[in-house]
Amino acid sequence: MNQYADVLTRIGEVEKLDYYMNPKEEQRLSYVGKNYLFGDTELLWHANGTGRHKFKEICVGLYCVYECIDTVLSINNNCSAFADLSEEKKNYYRNVDIRLDNSGPRAKLWPEDSDYKGVAEDTFRVGQEHYKEDVDRRPLVGIHPFDGREYIYFMVPYIVKAFTKDGKEIEDFEKFYKTLWDDVIKSKYQYHHVFKVGDLLLMDQLNTIHRRSPIKDKDRMLWRTAFDYSKVRI
Repeated sequence: MNQYADVLTRIGEVEKLDYYMNPKEEQRLSYVGKNYLFGDTELLWHANGTGRHKFKEICVGLYCVYECIDTVLSINNNCSAFADLSEEKKNYYRNVDIRLDNSGPRAKLWPEDSDYKGVAEDTFRVGQEHYKEDVDRRPLVGIHPFDGREYIYFMVPYIVKAFTKDGKEIEDFEKFYKTLWDDVIKSKYQYHHVFKVGDLLLMDQLNTIHRRSPIKDKDRMLWRTAFDYSKVRI
């Protein structure tokens, strides 16, 4: 457990938490399992932490302790999706700001028929008050702070409005959202992984979004970490 977290400190600073899913002996880890973070039901498209504006733990690590061969993690590369757009479409999206709302109509990770309510997740320190958020709009196209590549900042559950850079609201938001979805969510940008014991998967949370199919074997367990790139040199 400690060795896993120590390895990732070679990449950057590892986030340390004190929630119900963090073992007391190693609070740099979070348990991902039935009675811990994210439960055992399907998870819809999302990214970890990037609904916040002030955010440095760009990368998430997942290490498999107990596998479920019937559960698939799907990762969509939003950086590649942007790179494949026409120059006209790229410039259009570069001229758009989005507004996020973590209590809006799409702000859910679980399907409508899911009975998962979370385990003590109401104790999470989230939102503007805790993170000292000072903006309510973010550019739809971001520039990755480490590699400098552009990516679509598609926070699927949280986008509620869109504006052009001159402040004009995009009127038919549902049409805009559908077009954005069709441009970004494509099988050719996706990688699908079935965890086996000992697997370690690293996901950049700005360049990608991900989802998870339901867990059949309820004993499935992953160890999750979040960290930055502060010790990496190109």
